[in-house]
Amino acid sequence: GCTVSGYYCEVHHTTNYSKCHSTDINQLTFACGPHHRMLDPGGWTTRKNTRGDTEWKPPPHLERGQPRTNTYHHPEKLLHHEHDDDEEADNPGAA
Repeated sequence: GCTVSGYYCEVHHTTNYSKCHSTDINQLTFACGPHHRMLDPGGWTTRKNTRGDTEWKPPPHLERGQPRTNTYHHPEKLLHHEHDDDEEADNPGAA
């Protein structure tokens, strides 16, 4: 994932402002300048998933069926927590 700190990033609307005509804090994310410029019709797109993480979807010629999320600045999201096992036991097959 991108290693540029938030201080050097630009704010990006995950839903294009020209379509939604609003700035909703829940639909904003950071993108460094070079990655922000990659976002355009027919190119890379972004969306928020149910956990509030920003997913980056590549253009069709690079698509491999799985959006990318950048966990570089959030390594804790890669850790497996003990309570996750409890949730799986309560809802087997839900994952």
